[in-house]
Amino acid sequence: MGYIVALCIFFGEVLVIYSEQIGARLYGVQAATFGTAFLYAIAPAIMGAALLVVGYMLGVKYHQNVWAVTALSLSSILIVEPLFNYFYIGHIPELGSALGFVFGALGILAVTFL
Repeated sequence: MGYIVALCIFFGEVLVIYSEQIGARLYGVQAATFGTAFLYAIAPAIMGAALLVVGYMLGVKYHQNVWAVTALSLSSILIVEPLFNYFYIGHIPELGSALGFVFGALGILAVTFL
């Protein structure tokens, strides 16, 4: 059951982040209309949100602790979003963003392992 929870949350976050990135890329980088970018982005967002809800429901039932599920969700975001930003949109973080990412990663590690 723990693997199902992890997979639902991880792939839910992947789909939601993909939805955000495709909307940002189409509207902000490739100059598509807002409506077109929104229509391309909404389907993966709905599927990702459904997986996240299922993952949280099963996770709280399985772990009996919402914090374990939240740490898993935040860890997924911390892994996936920078990869999408770099490989899909092509942006490199500036100093402040990189420091925020490092301190956020340390915080997630502290919550997960301490």
